[in-house]
Amino acid sequence: MKLPEFIEKMLEMLADAGFSAYLVGGCVRDALMGIAPHDYDIATNARPEQIMAIFGEKSCAAYGRAFGTVGVKYGGGFAEITTYRTEGGYTDCRHPAEVHFAEDILQDLARRDFTCNAIAYSPKTGIFDPFGGCQDIETGTLRCVGIAQARFAEDALRILRGMRFCARFGFVPDEMTDAAMRAGAFLLEKISAERVFSELQGMLMGDHITEVLMRYPKVLAVWIPEILPCIAFCQHTRHHDFTVWEHIARAVGAAPKHRAVRLAMFMHDFAKPKTFTRNYKGGHFDGHAEESALIANKILLRLRCDNQLRRQVVTLIHLHRGIPKEPVDVRRLLGILDYDEFDLFIGVLKADNASKWKAGEDLKAGGEIARAQEYAEECKEKNLCCRVTDLAVRGNDLAALGLQGEQIGEGLRMLLEAVVTEKCPNEKIYLLEYFSEKLKKMAIRL
Repeated sequence: MKLPEFIEKMLEMLADAGFSAYLVGGCVRDALMGIAPHDYDIATNARPEQIMAIFGEKSCAAYGRAFGTVGVKYGGGFAEITTYRTEGGYTDCRHPAEVHFAEDILQDLARRDFTCNAIAYSPKTGIFDPFGGCQDIETGTLRCVGIAQARFAEDALRILRGMRFCARFGFVPDEMTDAAMRAGAFLLEKISAERVFSELQGMLMGDHITEVLMRYPKVLAVWIPEILPCIAFCQHTRHHDFTVWEHIARAVGAAPKHRAVRLAMFMHDFAKPKTFTRNYKGGHFDGHAEESALIANKILLRLRCDNQLRRQVVTLIHLHRGIPKEPVDVRRLLGILDYDEFDLFIGVLKADNASKWKAGEDLKAGGEIARAQEYAEECKEKNLCCRVTDLAVRGNDLAALGLQGEQIGEGLRMLLEAVVTEKCPNEKIYLLEYFSEKLKKMAIRL
């Protein structure tokens, strides 16, 4: 491993003080896979107070001191240094009731979740891999350290973490790990909503998420039971080759790597089984986009999603049903979405279109999506009026004509529609003239 200078120096300082020290966990795994590590974890037989004595208390934060972890700032960098430990007495399927410090790196690695995370590295002695993690990385195998069922019983969140590794790296669980993940899924009920949602977001961003969703829908259904009706639900329509769940899984994988878009694709068709009807023409799902948006809102509230992301996801799901085929439709949408959000909406439409057919995307729909995107870009370049705030008149202009309260808002929206549909140019003199004529025709009593 090519290490940053500050990490090499930290390892040297621990060794010079008479302690053993190794890099462990994700940084070693990522380096073996050719991925540049984003952070570094060091394991040592030095106790927390000894670590702080070596690096100085001002450079240390003992935020995990009870578990032997000290955050150390040194040489312009940061690393977490943790004392070798063993764990026992798990009572809540998440946190160990007991932590005991150890002298041996082998004991420390033996407590870890998967073999790919149970590899240690020292610049002096090289790789220490007692559980075959290097071979598992090479073969793309996700394997638990020790007995898989016991690892998940200790910490049920490891099931979702394993799914995230599969989605990110393309790992495939070995037979025992796979069986234990399925059998232990019910334990996820004891995990906090925040931790479940964090892992869900992480796995949804993976390159191999489609395979994971197809393999483990019932595991995710422990927290999101709305998945269950979608599994194996035949759509009975010429517009889809896949079941509802397979379409969803493919749509997530086809979507841009943006949290809101991938979450939207994950839930965009959850209401299809509920809204399904069938006649001689095949299956229909009238209103499924609106209903799926309501379902998604409930799920995201359950998972403690922040309000801004929740509103964005729900809006994208609500709008996904139709492609804006005319310039006026695009401008109306730009009255709801800003330009960045419209780009996300285009990503939703493309992902949906790319995941309906075994042969690939619907070329006709693809062309319609491209034209909508082009017109939105034209609106942005020409600074076209798409929102009430873009109008050349303001509320006080309508108030001067005698309108009050809600009438002013209704009047502005009417003028916006006139501008968007090109019935009136967005110039103050013409807008007021147009509005005055409308008032006369409508015989509104002021």
